[in-house]
Amino acid sequence: MHRSPSWISITSRIGNGDCEIIVVMTETVEIYCKNNHTCQEFPVGSSLLDIYRGFHLDLPYLPLSARVNNRSEGLDFRVYRNKEVEFLDIRDSSAKRAYVRSLCFILYKAVTDLFTKGELKVKYPVSRGYFCRLCTGGSLTQGQVRDIKKRMQEIIEEDIPYRKVECRTSEAIELFRECGMEDKVKLLESSGALYTYYYQLADTMDCYYSHLLPSTGFIDLFDVMKYEDGLLLRIPSSRNPHQLEEVVKQEKLSEVLKEYLNWSRIMGLSSVGDFNIACKAGKATELINIAEALQEKKIARIADAIFAQGKNENRVRIVLISGPSSSGKTTFSKRLAIQLMTNGLRPYSISLDDYYVDRDQTPLDENGEYDYESFEALDRDLFNRNLEALLHGEEVDIPHFDFVVGKRKYTGNHLKITDNVVLILEGIHALNPQLAPYISDKNKFKIWW
Repeated sequence: MHRSPSWISITSRIGNGDCEIIVVMTETVEIYCKNNHTCQEFPVGSSLLDIYRGFHLDLPYLPLSARVNNRSEGLDFRVYRNKEVEFLDIRDSSAKRAYVRSLCFILYKAVTDLFTKGELKVKYPVSRGYFCRLCTGGSLTQGQVRDIKKRMQEIIEEDIPYRKVECRTSEAIELFRECGMEDKVKLLESSGALYTYYYQLADTMDCYYSHLLPSTGFIDLFDVMKYEDGLLLRIPSSRNPHQLEEVVKQEKLSEVLKEYLNWSRIMGLSSVGDFNIACKAGKATELINIAEALQEKKIARIADAIFAQGKNENRVRIVLISGPSSSGKTTFSKRLAIQLMTNGLRPYSISLDDYYVDRDQTPLDENGEYDYESFEALDRDLFNRNLEALLHGEEVDIPHFDFVVGKRKYTGNHLKITDNVVLILEGIHALNPQLAPYISDKNKFKIWW
């Protein structure tokens, strides 16, 4: 179905002659939907929600956002040109983030509706939920938690639309200042932007830095519970969206995050706005030096703990460093190696990347691309043979994986360890218990970075 485009002509005089300018205005845009691999035309300016309804898709879960020409957009995004669209539900990470942002706004509105002087801070993700601190002038009670959940459910049932408002930044600053939201004021004052936008939920306003859901009725599953000295906002599981994520105790992670918040408070950096202001005042170098010194102090303590664990059969023989891609594992392993040397140990670093299988054996992901993050991408048999030989005092030729040709190479990197050598193994699968199952845990020191 292709409609003829409408057009208008504008005649203007240039010099001694007339010039006719033809402006073509198409009535429809063509949308290719990746969910069902079909094309359809829609009126110019249609929202993604209208387009979703027009395709009559039968998806297993409600769409929360869409990928438009590979860019994540909210369902209120309007289309003015031909596009490729893929609708996303909560199983997609970007759609889940939109769900979480929208749910946080509902929580914030519930708190402001119930507590005149209440202040809510969403601090950090932990225990497969989001830890929030609520300041009401006293200790948070179970009754207050029940009231908050009840009010959130009422807001969801009212199906209130999220309204995006764009205005001059100076106007937004005054609005947030009147609401006592000084962290938002500092951020906007230090942004340097002439215009900004914020969201409204009925009579409540807040800033979110990416799209929200169309309305509160799109939230179908949540929970809030008392957690430590605050609240835990629980969200649906990506694997099974009909169930909430299981609460997993993460005491160590909570301690680290609390320490981070405490140090931020000590340095006067309670928000991004505070950080921007500090940088403008010329304190960036000082902040970096403090952070580096604190990190070096902690790395030294880790090295001391490795050295103090014991000698002979109880000593640490392998340090396992894991973490997500680009988290700084290699840099950390080098800094740890220096601190281990100050304890009289001889560290030797081995990257698990060098034990990838050849590219023709590398597993593929759902998009048909090489999946180097898969555990099956590692040649575990070769790795364990090499590791066992090293621990028995044998000399091993350590491979090097050439990512250009996709094969392992041997460049004469021979290694034979002695009693005071500590192997540092770093990679995203370093903490997987199936990586080196034959090595006793008492000889391992595990680090998540």
